[in-house]
Amino acid sequence: MIRSVAYMKAVLAGMAGAIAWEIVARLLIWAGVPFFDLVMTLGTLVLPHAPVWEAWLAGMTVHLLVGAIWAVFYAYFFWSVLPLRPAVQGLVFAFVPMPLAIFIMHPQFDLMHPLVQSGEMSSSGLFGLGGGVHEPLSIAVGHLIWGTVLGLLYTRPVGLPANRPPRLTRQPVRSHPSSNLAPDPAEHRFMFATGIECSYPTLEGGRWRMDQMAACGHYRHWRTDLQLVRDLGLRYLRYGPPLHLIHRGPSQYDWAFLDEVAAEMQRLGIVPIMDLCHFGLPDWLQNFQNPEVPQALADYARAFAQRYPWVQFYTPVNEMYVCAKLSALEGLWNEQCRDERAFVTAVRHLAKANVLMMQAIAGERPDAVFVNSESGEFYQPCCPDPEIRRIAAFENERRFLPLDLLYARPVQDDTRAYLLQHGMPVEEYAWFMQQDVRRRAILGVDYYEWNEKLIDSTGHAQALGELFGWYAVAGQYYERYRRPMMHTETNRMDARDGPRWLWRQWHNVQLIRQAGVPVVGFTWYSLTDQVDWDIALREPLGNVNPVGLFDLNRDLRVVGLAYQHLVRLFGADLSEAPPIEAVLDEASKVAPQKMRRLHA
Repeated sequence: MIRSVAYMKAVLAGMAGAIAWEIVARLLIWAGVPFFDLVMTLGTLVLPHAPVWEAWLAGMTVHLLVGAIWAVFYAYFFWSVLPLRPAVQGLVFAFVPMPLAIFIMHPQFDLMHPLVQSGEMSSSGLFGLGGGVHEPLSIAVGHLIWGTVLGLLYTRPVGLPANRPPRLTRQPVRSHPSSNLAPDPAEHRFMFATGIECSYPTLEGGRWRMDQMAACGHYRHWRTDLQLVRDLGLRYLRYGPPLHLIHRGPSQYDWAFLDEVAAEMQRLGIVPIMDLCHFGLPDWLQNFQNPEVPQALADYARAFAQRYPWVQFYTPVNEMYVCAKLSALEGLWNEQCRDERAFVTAVRHLAKANVLMMQAIAGERPDAVFVNSESGEFYQPCCPDPEIRRIAAFENERRFLPLDLLYARPVQDDTRAYLLQHGMPVEEYAWFMQQDVRRRAILGVDYYEWNEKLIDSTGHAQALGELFGWYAVAGQYYERYRRPMMHTETNRMDARDGPRWLWRQWHNVQLIRQAGVPVVGFTWYSLTDQVDWDIALREPLGNVNPVGLFDLNRDLRVVGLAYQHLVRLFGADLSEAPPIEAVLDEASKVAPQKMRRLHA
């Protein structure tokens, strides 16, 4: 397991444990309790004839250094391995260095000690037992104190306190001329893309933020990351500006970081698909239960489009269904609720925000293209039990709820009753059905190995793996909405299997295109490895997920080479694909007819 280690936090936690050990030892020794004086033993080993205070200082320095070294070892190899509370986990880890100290290091110090060699100090003998049983017991107790303090202090190696945003790296502007590689808007055809993982939900009641751009090093290496996109032969990039750092309050924006990034994108000829809201909100907006969220995000979208008028592609709100489900139904992020009413409230606010953001952006740039990225979900009943079938059918309708509201598609009667029962006003549903933001919309469908689920005999959803695949699942979304499609996210947690998964997804895209579905893009997500997505960001553990085209050292992975080869192999052929503008125009002729039939 590769880990993201907070080295300074580990070092300070290890030193704090060493200090706690010495405080307890010193108090017991002053009280006359027979307790082994480790610090003075180390000090006189280093400075055998120095004054007491110098020997103590030297010994304490060594003690702090050893505590810090073991703490880093703990952070990298042991942290979060056991399902224990942090303090207990640290205490358990103390049993790793403890026997080494008692049975090896302690006797070795005697053999090395000048005062023992000169006869001025007695030896502890074989295994350190010659000085009495209190010596090994003292060392054991000291290690338990150190381990407990270490476990208490070394927690949350990734993420940030929500009220203390990260320090963004300002980098000098390059003087190189623009590459002028960005295509003219009329020339956008098939989009081979990647993305910068940019999630920023909050945990612990909003106190801790899982900022993936910080955890994955993008704030430090953003210029390198943008260059890596071009090195792969790509020009389309799903990019999520850090909403929580930019949108500082009502009509208050800090564009400094993004101004530099945007300028570099233009210089490199990168076409961003700007992902304006990705699983989180600024602190001042709290969470997705807040009815002020839709208008606040619409204001932000308008201000964004005004500041960056050259940006044409947008994802206003990423994966509305997943955001609402994990925030308000499963209790992992943001509001951390676990009830149907909270879920419906989040869906309402996310869908309304998406509608208003699309309208606001279109008001500033009428030719804007919206890539509405959503998770491609599917639920399969395990057996012919009527209740299991009912649950699967309900979940298969619920997965569409945010998109149904966004695209003004009337929901089934039982689904509408569900919405009304859990807090959606009748007039709000009617408002959604009166909007029309589909004309410039591409439907992005994301797909991972956990997207298909089995409703088991107890009525619970279990990950099923790739049963039908993106072709079948995306086809269901296309039949429902008749929008041009894009495969907007995929990756594989097993880096060794990444190339195979990449080609499977690509062949799904080829197959559905051959069936006549207009697919205009494909994305491996993300450019670099991610952190803690194996547990859906529910805890800040720091486990690095090797899913990127590059690792976190910015070294190319095998799947990166495979994607580069794929783009070279098929890029020339797809450069003759119809322009995206033509695909949107064609879809706009078909979709209204379907919607009129649904409303009828």
